[in-house]
Amino acid sequence: MALASQSGRSSSRRTYMSSRRRPQRRRLLFLTFLVACVVAAGWWWLREDETTEGAEQVAVTTSEPVVDGAAVPSEITLDPGPGRAAVRPETERTTRATGTGGSSGGASTSPVQTREAATPTAPSRPTPTAPATRPDVASSKTASASLADAQRLAKIDPIAARKVLTTAWVSDGLSVADRRSATTLARELAAITLLDRPNLPDNPFVTTYKVRSGDSLDRIVRREKADVDKMFLARINNLSNPDAIRIGQELRLPTGTFDAVVDKSDYTITLFQRNEDGRTMLVSMPVGLGEFNATPTGLYRVRVNSKLVNPHWINPRTRKEYKANDPANPIGEHWIGLEGIEDANRDVDGYGIHGTIEPESIGRQRSMGCVRMLGDDVELVYEVLTHPSSTIEIRN
Repeated sequence: MALASQSGRSSSRRTYMSSRRRPQRRRLLFLTFLVACVVAAGWWWLREDETTEGAEQVAVTTSEPVVDGAAVPSEITLDPGPGRAAVRPETERTTRATGTGGSSGGASTSPVQTREAATPTAPSRPTPTAPATRPDVASSKTASASLADAQRLAKIDPIAARKVLTTAWVSDGLSVADRRSATTLARELAAITLLDRPNLPDNPFVTTYKVRSGDSLDRIVRREKADVDKMFLARINNLSNPDAIRIGQELRLPTGTFDAVVDKSDYTITLFQRNEDGRTMLVSMPVGLGEFNATPTGLYRVRVNSKLVNPHWINPRTRKEYKANDPANPIGEHWIGLEGIEDANRDVDGYGIHGTIEPESIGRQRSMGCVRMLGDDVELVYEVLTHPSSTIEIRN
C-alpha cells in the first residue's frame, strides 16, 4: 500500500510532466503542418510546369499534318523514279490528316470525297497543272527541250531516248501538240526497246531466258517471277502460238513491274515500267471515263482474282445479263477489277478497267464510272498489270 507522501509526490510529478508535453506536441503539429504546406506548394508548382510543357508539345505536334503511313499496303513498294504518280498520293494522305478529306462511305459518294482529298492545303505541295491548261512558260520550255532531245536520241540511243521522254512527259509542261508527238514517239521507242524488236545491247528493260525441258510460258512466268501475264511474253517474243516454244529457244522477259496513271484531264492512261533504273514511260493510250465525272480518283491496285477474259456481266442499272463471249457485252472482252489502297478509297468497289463496244465513247464521259478502252489497248493493259505489285493512279 502506497504511503500518503508517495502518492502526493507522484501526482505532482504527473502534473509537471503533462505540462511539459503540451508545448512539445503543439510544436510537432506546427512543424508537420508547415512541411505539408511546403510539399503541397512544390507539387502545385511542378504541376503547372508540366502542364505548360505538355501544351507546348501538343502545339509542336499538331503544327504539322500527320501523314498516314498505312495508306499503302506493305506488300506494295512505290518507287516512282522520275514519275509523278508518287506526288499526289502523299498529298492526299497529308490533306486527309488535316481534315479536308474523308473516307468514302460507298462508290456513289467516293469520287467527290477523293477529289477533295487530292486538293493540297499547303503551297509546298502543289497539284500538278493539268495538261489541257496552258503550262508554265519555263516548264513548257524545259519539257519541249526534253522532247526534242528524246526525238534526237531515238535514232542513236533509243534506251536513253525513252528515259528522256519520260522526263518530258511527267513534267506536265508539254503542250497539247507536244503530248501528241510524245505519244507517237513513246510507241516507237516501246517497240524498239521492249515490245517487238530484237534485243538491244545493255537493255535495262528486258532480260533473256533459254527454254528448258518441260517449260511453258506459265511455268517461266512463275519460276522467273516475271510480273506479267504469260500472253505478254508471247507478245514481246512474237509468238503466234504461246504453247509453241522449244528447248534452247531464247526468250525475252521484261524486267520489273508495270504501273498505270489515268489522267482524267486529257482522257489518257499511261503505262510505266518500274525497275532498278526507276520508272520509265512505255505507252500512253486514250480512255473513256464516267459520266458526270463519276470516275473516282486515288491510288489503286488490281483486285485479286479479278482479271477476266470474255467476262460475264450484269448491268447494275438495268439488271440485264450478258453471258461470256456475248458480242453485245458493253464491257468488251477484258476486265481488270480495281481496289483502293488509300484511306479515302478503300470502300470504293465495283470499278475497273475494261473494253468497250462503243469506240466513239473514248475521250468522253460515257461509262458508269469505270475506265473504258479500245480492245487492243485494254488487252495490253490486261497483260502487264498484276496483283499485288502494280499500282494504278487515277488523277484529275
